[in-house]
Amino acid sequence: MLTSIKRLTRHSAVYGFGHIVSRLVNFVLLPLHTNWLTPADFGVSTLVFSVLAIMTIVYTFGLDAAFLRYFILSDDPKKRKQVFSTAFWAVCAFAALFTVLMYGFAGTVSRWVISEGDYSRLFRLTSLILLFDALAFLPLLYLRAEERSRQFVLMKFINVLINVAMNVLFLVYLRKGVEGIFWANLWASAVTFVLTLPILFRNIGRLFSWTDFNELLKFGLPYVPAALAVVVLDLGNRFILEKMAGLEITGIFSAGYKLGIFMSLVVAAFRFAWPPFFLSTSKQENAKDVFAKVLTYFVFVAAVIFLAISFFVDELVRLKIFGWTIFGEDYWKGTVVVPVVLLSYLIYGIYVNFMVGIYLEKKTSYLPIITGVGAAANIFANILLIPIFGMMGSAYATLLGYAVMAILLYAFAQKYYPISYEFSRIFKLAVVAVVIFYSGYYLHGFWMNFVKALLLVAFPLALYAAGFFDRRELAALKRMVASRLGPVRSESAG
Repeated sequence: MLTSIKRLTRHSAVYGFGHIVSRLVNFVLLPLHTNWLTPADFGVSTLVFSVLAIMTIVYTFGLDAAFLRYFILSDDPKKRKQVFSTAFWAVCAFAALFTVLMYGFAGTVSRWVISEGDYSRLFRLTSLILLFDALAFLPLLYLRAEERSRQFVLMKFINVLINVAMNVLFLVYLRKGVEGIFWANLWASAVTFVLTLPILFRNIGRLFSWTDFNELLKFGLPYVPAALAVVVLDLGNRFILEKMAGLEITGIFSAGYKLGIFMSLVVAAFRFAWPPFFLSTSKQENAKDVFAKVLTYFVFVAAVIFLAISFFVDELVRLKIFGWTIFGEDYWKGTVVVPVVLLSYLIYGIYVNFMVGIYLEKKTSYLPIITGVGAAANIFANILLIPIFGMMGSAYATLLGYAVMAILLYAFAQKYYPISYEFSRIFKLAVVAVVIFYSGYYLHGFWMNFVKALLLVAFPLALYAAGFFDRRELAALKRMVASRLGPVRSESAG
């Protein structure tokens, strides 16, 4: 069991580093964007990027999940190449169509999305970004399917370097304002596509199999409304907030929301490595026991991150780098949403864990129902809570939506593929984490930071006292550490 979990951890770590690198651009650019853009302009960029995130799912219409399943489970190289080619030509055709439509109707889209001003030029740039991202989609997915995580990370790293460099060029030197952000992304996406061409040429063929295409659609299409619902749940509140509270509040909220990146990176790294892992692990006799342990370990790691970021987020945003704070001062009040956002992503990570049964038993048709209900709960809660709590109401609504999704997915998955999750251990962890959180979150001042640090150290100790850690796991961990240190000690003795 530990060998399987170590493999998942290794690939999660590599994918995590890659995703950290690619998503870290959002964090690295925060000083630039929040110091060079007004909250209203930042709000505009957030809304356009939200449209980009939604359209990314439309452009690929669920083929990521379908491709991974049919490619990984096939042992025939010719069949794999046929699946790759079919998926690529389908994505290429749909991407070209959607880009033409979005480019031509950019003015109409701008009026739908943003209440004031004409931002059609931003949506035209967005349509081109989407095209290049779609063309690079299958080659990057191929690297995941083959578990070539290091090559995948290198691609992401280059993308980030170009994106950051172009942001500095267009915002600082060329003074392009909010438009410069999208020019930078366009350059990064175009270069990434060029870098994937060798992978594409090695794997693509002229064949297009309607049989394979139908199979891919049958499996993948249910993921489209499901994935759209998740994106709407995560980003849709920006549109409601803009209509109800204005662009400035939307910008401040979005900047604070971005600090949830620390948890979203962990979840995203796990989500990248999880499907290939559980597909291969499902063939083992103890697969369900492994899946149960994975959830427990995931919640433990996520809880540590939740406490650490919640305790020190205010100090973080006030750090100065080359004379700039992480957040421009106008954005500091947005940190109040961070603990709720972190918790929302943690719940989403639990949802991802519960995906096993639905995936293995081919019950993906339930996903639109599950995510649709979650998105509806989120939208309703936003409308209800924003007038009462302002931007905090939007954060609470996101948490509610993810919780509804996780509960529903668990109920459906258990019906077809029951797993005995370690909920008693997770409950102990949650109780201890809540106590630690409320003991430290409201402490402020320089010296209080030492108290918070002590509380973080006390967290695993309190879990140990509460009986959270399994004796067999501790024994296995000791053996693992001893085996690592053994050669070192032997060399030192020699």
